[in-house]
Amino acid sequence: MKIIKSLLISLFVIGTTVFGFEGEKKWTTVATYDNEIADGVILNEKYSGGHPKILDYVFVRTRTANLREQPNTKSKVIRKFNYDTKLIALEKIYDYGNYWYKVKATTGEEGYISSSVVRKRMFRFEKALDKIKELEKFIVTEMDEGREIVSTNSYVPNPNNVNFKREKDKYGTSLDQNIVGYYGEERIFVPDRSILSILEKGKTTSKVKVASIKEPLVIENKRISRNPKISRDFRKVIAIDIENQNMIVFEKNNDVWEVVSYVYSKTGIESELGFETPKGFFIAPMAKYIMPYNSEIGEKQGYARYAIRFSGGGYLHGTPINYEEETNREFFMRAKEKTLGTFTGTRKCIRTTEPHAKYLFEWMVKNPNKNRNEQVPSENVMFVIF
Repeated sequence: MKIIKSLLISLFVIGTTVFGFEGEKKWTTVATYDNEIADGVILNEKYSGGHPKILDYVFVRTRTANLREQPNTKSKVIRKFNYDTKLIALEKIYDYGNYWYKVKATTGEEGYISSSVVRKRMFRFEKALDKIKELEKFIVTEMDEGREIVSTNSYVPNPNNVNFKREKDKYGTSLDQNIVGYYGEERIFVPDRSILSILEKGKTTSKVKVASIKEPLVIENKRISRNPKISRDFRKVIAIDIENQNMIVFEKNNDVWEVVSYVYSKTGIESELGFETPKGFFIAPMAKYIMPYNSEIGEKQGYARYAIRFSGGGYLHGTPINYEEETNREFFMRAKEKTLGTFTGTRKCIRTTEPHAKYLFEWMVKNPNKNRNEQVPSENVMFVIF
């Protein structure tokens, strides 16, 4: 009897210990986020509109999402958040095959939210700087070899969005608004306004090296542009991070790249009316005060202000407004700006707020001709899209 009693007591103690451990923290933190700019990045903000207060964040990608006390679906719900809400990311958690984020709301509540209902975003300042240095190295190296640095020019306006060339190469680049480069018999599409060097110049074609493509290509000479002339001492860059839907603007000062602004943005998606924003290295050839756009049936639909062209029909511009939205313009502007930094959604363009687009326009065009819509850049402005 004593043996049975002792055994029962032992089982009780073991069971209590197991259940006790189950009630304690048992998940693993796989990443932590400090929401700060790395020490090696020089910040010299010149955009008076300010920057986002959240650098490491998640946004809600479902209709609603639950913030819980613990990282499991049985834990108490602290609060519900609606689609597109941004939350400060503190940690990424792994627990029994599931990932969660520990987050903080702008109102101060902290808790856990399932990775299945949110998407993570961040500002990659160092990655952007690495891409700028890659472009610098390409231009300097090629010029030191005595090669001319130029860009492509293949854009034909298509305001009514008809007869798009949907064919894609092995890199996923569409033929529309771009040119064909030949690597032997293989066709590789080069986005409009891509930066390249001329390796061998022929009578009608030339062998070139595109800064963003590893293979040397043969392209038609008529697609080569020397306007604007590319300088090895360029000092203005707009870096676009497609994966994270944000942009970082750099200016070189005393041989050091400084961040002059950084904001949430929105890039292109493959659709009936457009394409994904192309990746690569581009030079901006022109800008417009007003960029009108048409509907899918060719009717005038709306406009965007302060548009800077970087590739084909792709512009960086302020929040677009349809003509029927003009009567309640501020409401629609706010609604659209809330989606910046979340999902892709433009026709190819890069969207920012109208005040930020105005700043970039004036940063690029120092002496505008106000009698014209189209403007010429005062100096090289490069787009680094990754």
